[in-house]
Amino acid sequence: MKLNQIPIDSLASNPLDQEVSNFLNLFESGVSSFLDDLDEPVQSLAKRVFSAGGKRIRPRLCFHCCLGTAVTTVDLIKASAVIEFVHVATLVHDDILDEASVRRGKSTIHTEIGNHSSILLGDALFSYALELATEFPSPFICRIVSKATRKTCSGEIRQTFCRGNFSLTLDEYFKIIEDKTGELFRASCEVGSQLAGFSDKTIKQAGDFGASLGIIYQIFDDLVDSFGNPEKFNKSLGTDFDSGKITLPLLQLLDEVNDSERENLLIILEQKRYNRANREFIFKLFCKYEILEQCIEVLTTHISSATTLLDDINDGGLSSNLYSFLSSFRMKLNKLHDLSTSNFLAVRV
Repeated sequence: MKLNQIPIDSLASNPLDQEVSNFLNLFESGVSSFLDDLDEPVQSLAKRVFSAGGKRIRPRLCFHCCLGTAVTTVDLIKASAVIEFVHVATLVHDDILDEASVRRGKSTIHTEIGNHSSILLGDALFSYALELATEFPSPFICRIVSKATRKTCSGEIRQTFCRGNFSLTLDEYFKIIEDKTGELFRASCEVGSQLAGFSDKTIKQAGDFGASLGIIYQIFDDLVDSFGNPEKFNKSLGTDFDSGKITLPLLQLLDEVNDSERENLLIILEQKRYNRANREFIFKLFCKYEILEQCIEVLTTHISSATTLLDDINDGGLSSNLYSFLSSFRMKLNKLHDLSTSNFLAVRV
């Protein structure tokens, strides 16, 4: 399927941009206030990490689940901040594990203060998120965020154990990213719809959509890491490949190559023989088997599944809000047009 045939591209542009923008301005002010309550030196380090910015996808999801309901702004901002603190903590730890030097166009924190202090910073952010969650009258938010944090860590551990395991199946891969990425997306939708007062059934449906959306985002990140241009995406790319992580493009390639190619490919991967000739060899295999196109097919399937989940939500307002969020993902998908080379192979067409 061609990029311009991805179903989400046919959706109308997001009509809620101004409302989202207003909320995000309030959210950033709220986060700044929360950070002021941290002790030094955690406070200054946390501000350094948050100053890098970000899309604030999880707070956006919380907002879309609450839009049009009687949720107080204070509760929404605090709940969104809880989830974002957890997310940023995972990024701090991820950059250490991946040995990434750049994120969002800035040097990663561990390159400045070292791994030891960065790990403790991430731990402090995790702890602070749960501390804020306990301030809600109901234990629901604390329970959901705690579970999501645990599942996210489980996914990270499972992924670490699977590094260099080139016999990993697609089902195993999707289980890893469902936990590693999908759980915080699920939590964002569950927390937002809980604050909005929806039924348990609707909260679960919103959470299932969130988990599906998380998988979509992780597939997109896999494609960017394997085929993107670091100058356009403002982050260290190719770190998954270099660290032995098994991503969708690599799984698709291993499933397509013939026996001789597979034997040579495994020797290169297992022994990390990443010289110029071997990089050229892998690059040609990606082109030969149209791996980028195959991965886009997988992405398209998951977008269709997420759309179906929204169709099943009985509350028309919530379904419409989340459908609008999915529509806003169109601009992110358009970046796939720029993916024409394998950046980590240092080969340019």
